[in-house]
Parts: sequence; C-alpha cells; structure tokens
Amino acid sequence: MAQSPKYIVTLVDFDKDWDSLFATYWDSWKTPLQAIGQLTFVGIGTGGQMEEAAFEAAKRHYLAEARSNTSQEWVKVEDPERESRGLDRIVGGGIWTLHRENPFRAHVPQADVEDLNLPGPDFERGSERYRLRRELYTQMWSWRPKMMGTAHAYGHGLWVLPEYRRKGASEAVMDYWVGVIDDLGMEAYLEASSLAASIYLKYGFAMIEYPTLTFQRENPSADWLELVRDMQSHPIGIMWRPKGGNYTEGKTILPWLGKAREYKL
Repeated sequence: MAQSPKYIVTLVDFDKDWDSLFATYWDSWKTPLQAIGQLTFVGIGTGGQMEEAAFEAAKRHYLAEARSNTSQEWVKVEDPERESRGLDRIVGGGIWTLHRENPFRAHVPQADVEDLNLPGPDFERGSERYRLRRELYTQMWSWRPKMMGTAHAYGHGLWVLPEYRRKGASEAVMDYWVGVIDDLGMEAYLEASSLAASIYLKYGFAMIEYPTLTFQRENPSADWLELVRDMQSHPIGIMWRPKGGNYTEGKTILPWLGKAREYKL
C-alpha cells in the first residue's frame, strides 16, 4: 500500500500504542469542540480533573470494545521526526469495520431510542444529554441499513492532531484504508463531519445526503438549545464509495436505488 514518505501507517498494537493513540483521538475532537464531540465523548472539553477522569474512562471503554470486535481495525499514523524532539510518534489514526457479508440480512427490531447501545461512557440516564445523544445517533445510523445491503467497509473515524491537518497525515491514513478496501473489492460507507468531508471526496466517496436532524424537547435548557444549534450548523454528510472508488455523478449506479442519481431543476 502506498505510504507518504513522511508518515508511517500501521495497525495498532493495543498493548503498546493505546494510551498515545487515544490521546490523539480525544485531542482531535477538542479542536474545534463541536456538539457531536460533546455528545459522543462524555466530559470532553470540561477541563481539569473532571475531563481527566472522563478521558481515562473513555479510554478503557473504547479499548475493551476494540479488543472484542475482531472485524474492526484501528490504525495509527506516525511522524518519525517527532522522536528527535522528545515527542510521541503517533499523530492520529483511523477506525473501520469490515463487514464481509450483509450485517443487516437478519432483521433485528430497532431498539428504543432510550435503550440504544452507544460506545464509551454515558450521560446520566434520563438527562437531556442522554436523550439528545440517542436522538442524534438513531437518526445518523438509520441510513446505513437502507443503503448497504451487501459486504462493505464502514468508516468510524479518521483523525489527526490539529497541527497535522492539511499536512498529509490524513491522506496517509486514507491511502492505507482505500488500499485495504480496494484489495477486498468492497464498497465503503461513512458519516462525515463537515471538517472531514472534503478529504473523503478526494478518495472516491460521493456525498449522498445531508440529513435534516430534528430534535424535540419541552422546555429545553440553554445547553440543549446550544448543542442543537451547533449540530444543525455543522451537518453530517452520508457518504458512499463504490468498489474501486470510481464514481461519476449521473452515471454510477447507486445499488440501493438500482439506478444512477438524477437531479431535476
């Protein structure tokens, strides 16, 4: 697989790399700190001992989940030049799951929003953020079962430290990932943040939809209103990549539609 001359991308050694890798994951979500990050990682951006405890709890939860899911792959991207400055080599990473058959073939009744199983530590059950977190992920995750009816790769995340953005580190991870899925002849799917969508477009992904996310609550707090406004001003994009990454608008067949996409003015 192609590698950037500056960066090295390899699979994560959970015993040796986890502390450093997860620190980059956490820090990348903090800059900029958006509502989706605040709802995904309990306690992120709060500072002090509260955030330190939240970080340690999340690190433990995610490690347990990473070890237990044999279809999931975590990679790290390293900058060897950091070593000479006494810094850790790991500057980011990526996560994806390889579904070698249709994961939605066996119909599983959809869980109630309140009981949705989400990764990592959670907010207090019944709280505004507990409910809002579930409303977000229920809507965001509703697209993949509709679109992906065969084997595919599901991209969970791509991140680098803020100072490494637009410097080739993200591209190094993408070079590695598309090499994996192209070798396997798989389609790919992901939900893209507004910050990351542009790089996915460079690698053969098509923007399928910006879903309108709706949230309801009687007498919402100022915190709830601020989070919802932030989510609606930074929309999540539903993205798909055909086998080989060769997408042509108006010509490539979208499997879930059985035809190419058409726009009518």
